[in-house]
Amino acid sequence: MEIDQFKNRHNTQSENITKISFLKRISRKKWFKILKPIIPILLLIFTISILTWIGVFKIKSIENDTELEYIINLKETTNQYLGQSYFLLDLEQLKQDIVDSDGYVKDVTAQKIFPNKILITVEEYKPKYYLEYKEICYIFSREGLILENISEYELCDLENGIKLLSNQSIIADGKLIFDTEISQVVQILNEFGWNVAIIEVDEDILKIFDDGKEIIIESANDFDIQLAKLYLILERVNMEGMDYKFLDMRFERPVMELL
Repeated sequence: MEIDQFKNRHNTQSENITKISFLKRISRKKWFKILKPIIPILLLIFTISILTWIGVFKIKSIENDTELEYIINLKETTNQYLGQSYFLLDLEQLKQDIVDSDGYVKDVTAQKIFPNKILITVEEYKPKYYLEYKEICYIFSREGLILENISEYELCDLENGIKLLSNQSIIADGKLIFDTEISQVVQILNEFGWNVAIIEVDEDILKIFDDGKEIIIESANDFDIQLAKLYLILERVNMEGMDYKFLDMRFERPVMELL
């Protein structure tokens, strides 16, 4: 029996020596020395690939954390990205696709939430003006950008919007030509209690209407000076409680018609 135990110990030692010798031979191989530092990385990539393949790292939800009022087809765009790899999904392309999908999209931010979720924040343009020109109804943002151009409609209208009138084209490069001037005038008038209903554009002349009142201002001639005078006049009118129905800012001394 002692002889058998000795043989077993001898065989075990021989096997261990053989294994050690084999590992030493491998460690001396040039290819093994090259691969050894990146083996952990390869194992990590392999593990991620397997987990992605079984669905752990595939995008399962894309959520928007803002309440949208005008954008209606966001899901149709984001659903195309469901099932993509968390690591390979291109956030910049996702954001660009959302911007291109709807004219009301002003800005988009997106972030990945490990392991399979995308959170997006969408900012909308707010409609402010509307114009009917050559049988097309245009809706513009506060910044003067075209949000919609509708060719089939019964009535060109916008709730709480400002109606634009013009016999000439006042659109270029997807926006209003006089967007800055119109915005500045409306901002001042709002400050003094105006609720602008209509703005008529006649070449470079702006005619603004509200509840029986009219103001005329020229956009191409000392516009900033006219704005400054308009502010001072409206400030005085409010302080003195004056009632007026017409104000023309095109002259050195503005013309006012009182009620």
